[in-house]
This record gives sequence, C-alpha cells and structure tokens, in this order.
Amino acid sequence: MDFGDTLQKIRKNRQITQKELAYDIAQQGTYSRIEQSKLTLSAQLLVQLTTKLNMTVNEFLYVHTNYTINAREKLIRDFAQMDLTTSAEIKKNLIPVQQYLRQHHDEAIQHIDLAYQALLILVEQDDLLQARLLAEQIWTKMQKLDHWYLNDLVLLNAILFLFPLDSAIEIVSIATKRLDLYKDYEKDMTYLSIYFHLDLCILYVENKKYATCLTLLARVFTQFKQKLSYQMLSYIYTYKAICLFHLGQPNEEVIQQLTTLLTLYEDEDNLTALLHEISVQCS
Repeated sequence: MDFGDTLQKIRKNRQITQKELAYDIAQQGTYSRIEQSKLTLSAQLLVQLTTKLNMTVNEFLYVHTNYTINAREKLIRDFAQMDLTTSAEIKKNLIPVQQYLRQHHDEAIQHIDLAYQALLILVEQDDLLQARLLAEQIWTKMQKLDHWYLNDLVLLNAILFLFPLDSAIEIVSIATKRLDLYKDYEKDMTYLSIYFHLDLCILYVENKKYATCLTLLARVFTQFKQKLSYQMLSYIYTYKAICLFHLGQPNEEVIQQLTTLLTLYEDEDNLTALLHEISVQCS
C-alpha cells in the first residue's frame, strides 16, 4: 500500500472530503491524483496533510506500515529502550543487529553494533580500555558531523561513561545545546538531558571530582525538579551519598531518603543495587 491509499483510508475514517482536506493546501485535482498514486507526494505536502488530519508524520508512517515498525527501526528502538546492561540482555539485542549488518551497509546500525560490543566487553571482561577503544571509534565519526540528531544523542548517552572525562564533558556540552533545539518537539526529550548529566556524574565520581559532582547534582535537581522520575532521583541520592562520604561530610540522611523513596515505590531490587554501590564506593 502506498501513501495515497493510506491518505484515502485516513481521510474517509475522518469523514472528510477530498475538497475539505486539500483546501488551502493543493488543488482538489492534484490531491485526487495523489490518492490514485498518479502523483508523487512531497515531504512538505505530507506534513501539511497529516497536520490537517490531526496526526504527526510519525503516526501517519506507523499507520501506513499497518501499525508496525520495520527491522531497522526496531533495532534502534531496542537499543534506546534497553534498561538492563546484563550480558544476556546485550547478547539478545546484539544478535539481530549483526544479522541485519550482514545484509545491509548502515553506519548508524554499525555504531549500535560497536556500542553493544563495548558494553559486552565491559560487563564480561571488565576491560574498560578495550571497551573505550570501541566507543572512541563512534566518537571519531560523531566529531566530524555538523549536527547530531536524536538517535545520535541516544547512542552517545548510552556509552558516555566509557569515555575519558574530558571527552565526556565536551559531549555533554554539545549534546545539551543540541537538545535545547528539541524543546518544542512532539516528544519531551528532557529525560535525555537529565541522563546525560547523571552519566557525567558517574565519571566525576570515578575521577574523584566529588565537589564538582555535588554541584552538578544540585543543578540537575533544581533545573529538572518537575521532570525527575523516581529512578532519576534515586541516582541523584546515590551519587550525592558517595560524594558526601569522600568529602568527609555525613551522608546518612541522603541514604535514608534513598531508602524511603525506593521502598515507597516497592523497588527492592534497585534499592539493593544502589545501596551496594554506595557501600563499594565508600569502602
């Protein structure tokens, strides 16, 4: 089914005539030829028509593909939505990526492949140097781009902690400016800005920049207070507790806040993991 068929189907579901839909956009005859697949639909016209149909282009394309996504989009989505960086989870996602690359040359998917491999090396071998070498292949390519788009930013955020601190600071600085351009985007991308800064906090802790980390945590909390999920807030409490300990300041109150928060949300697994992280970092 081509775009014309999909437009016709949606238009009829909306109970709109061709004349009503085409009004102020194109001649009815022109639009009619689009529905009949006799005229190519331009991107500009597609945007105008979908807007008048009260839907986004993304939703239109999703409906057009019968409420499914193609293999490439699924690989990108699975990478963006991966929560557990366990060996099994990484391998499960890596297999279809490598199968796809055997049949297609696709630099964006190649970057995802490198990211998965870097994460796998870190999880299975605890070899940060080798993982960083793979991550830096991605950064070498990204540095040459004039602009980063959302999938690029999601990728960089996922592997930010693999970079040296100086590179990570540069990436977060550029990424924050890029994300500012998406403030009016159809999807709220604030969460990505938050995670860039929280991931940078990991590197500050690893590099013993505890005072700098505390300052960044305070800024994140103040700037994004209304947008923080309970998981984000739990990470803030965790890093704050670690930094306070190393700065010789009491952290018991922050640990209690962390415990109360995750107990309230009945997230015992996360609580156990974060308390363990605090214990390790403060030993």
